[in-house]
Amino acid sequence: MRVWVTATGLGGVPLYGHGDRVHDARFAANGEWIVTASSDGTARVWETATGKEIAVLREPTGPVNAAQFSPDGRQVVTAGGDGTVRIWEAATGKEIVTLHGHLSRVTSAQFSPDGKLIVTAGEDAARVWEVATGKQVSALGGHMNSLAN
Repeated sequence: MRVWVTATGLGGVPLYGHGDRVHDARFAANGEWIVTASSDGTARVWETATGKEIAVLREPTGPVNAAQFSPDGRQVVTAGGDGTVRIWEAATGKEIVTLHGHLSRVTSAQFSPDGKLIVTAGEDAARVWEVATGKQVSALGGHMNSLAN
């Protein structure tokens, strides 16, 4: 993977570390960090300017399908292939809480603009969670097929 300089179209800093396919890559709101999600069972936080690895977030039982920073950049949410959603400290990689409720693979996870809620999408439903408590607020069913994003 490489961070590209859009003004010139030239390749910038490479991001080395994942051992398998990368599914997702997102900037923090301030642009200083990038988070990536991979089939190797990790999400990784990188310094944008240098490519330095800041933290490794290890999913214990499978791939990480998606990852995103909280609006303030202090936390990362990951969507796991095992049906779990995890919230992590971005700077240290420490797991804060695991959210259980999906019945199968989770494909997407995103913080609300105020950072108080997380919405997740999986093969079973979309779900909304409270960040502060880790409790599920609602399950949004009715889809005929799995949700991708």
